[in-house]
Amino acid sequence: YKDLFRPWPVRSLNAIARSLRPISDKSVSLKARDLLAKACRKTGLADWGHPSALQALEASLDSVQREGQLSYFGRFALRQFLIAKLCNRLRIIEALRRFPQITRQEIHRPVFITGWYRCGTTYLHNLLAAHPHSRAPLYWELTHPCPAVDPGSVEPRKLIHKTKLANHIHRYLAPGFNQAHSMPAEKPEECLQLFENTGMGTTAFFITEAKSVAWWLLDQNFSPAYRFYKDQIKILNWLRPGRRWVLKWPFHLWHLDALLDVFPDATVIQIHRHPQEAIASVCNLAALARAPFCDRIDNHTLGQFWLEYNDEGLKRSLASRTKAASDRIIDVGYTDLVANPAAEIQRILDRVGIERDE
Repeated sequence: YKDLFRPWPVRSLNAIARSLRPISDKSVSLKARDLLAKACRKTGLADWGHPSALQALEASLDSVQREGQLSYFGRFALRQFLIAKLCNRLRIIEALRRFPQITRQEIHRPVFITGWYRCGTTYLHNLLAAHPHSRAPLYWELTHPCPAVDPGSVEPRKLIHKTKLANHIHRYLAPGFNQAHSMPAEKPEECLQLFENTGMGTTAFFITEAKSVAWWLLDQNFSPAYRFYKDQIKILNWLRPGRRWVLKWPFHLWHLDALLDVFPDATVIQIHRHPQEAIASVCNLAALARAPFCDRIDNHTLGQFWLEYNDEGLKRSLASRTKAASDRIIDVGYTDLVANPAAEIQRILDRVGIERDE
């Protein structure tokens, strides 16, 4: 990957900020206490829930500061992103306290799609989400799962418009990324955004060069994060009920133990793709994601990281699968899915107990 694409306003801003260091760096703080204080001021709330989220924030910021290679604009963008997620967390915790009926809901037999990144999980998710009995989270919902402490008080059209505007800005900043993985506001999307509200998301090591936090995440107990994630699904279900939830995120593969513990009646669909194709594709996507925000991208380190990280993800998933009932795991080959999607969909529907639909 050779060219760091940046629009000229971003290049100009970074150049000005470099000439004003260290003043410019201080003006965009990435210290945890500053981000937490800002979120508290914006929401008027202060209950952070399980301490794992704040521990993850500290670990993420430490890794970003040491390794991230963020430009001034990258620091600004990450700061705004993290503050938004911290505000989400505060509002979610308050909404769950005010409306106990949310947590009393049951999410019956959800379906989770996972696999290495760039293995067709988005393609399969979109196909299964088209079934009338399926309920998949839409991107605008994932971005704004609880826009107010009374989540039902906000007009969805406003949130959709806000998400479309953010998408328009992102397409301007990273056109290559949006070609590789578009995120329409009103289409199904992966659960990354909900996990960012738990503190255990992957954005920090996907849009920056901060790799140590990626390995740190693998040493953490993800059960509290999955329980908070489940509560967020319940909020979405409370607002727009669904018969059968169909969810997807490649990073579930690295944490199947926690997923199956929190969702004991879930079915997991794991897609398999040749490593030579999958790893090359995720390296390309990661480089495109970092381009607007980083001063440099180390191609060799990027490739080595994803080779080793995918290897670890596969080992962890295989170990988790030995503990799960065989009828809870469905394997799908990427080439089979692409060659005959209708046949694969019918096979999956039969396995998960969803009636066929023309």
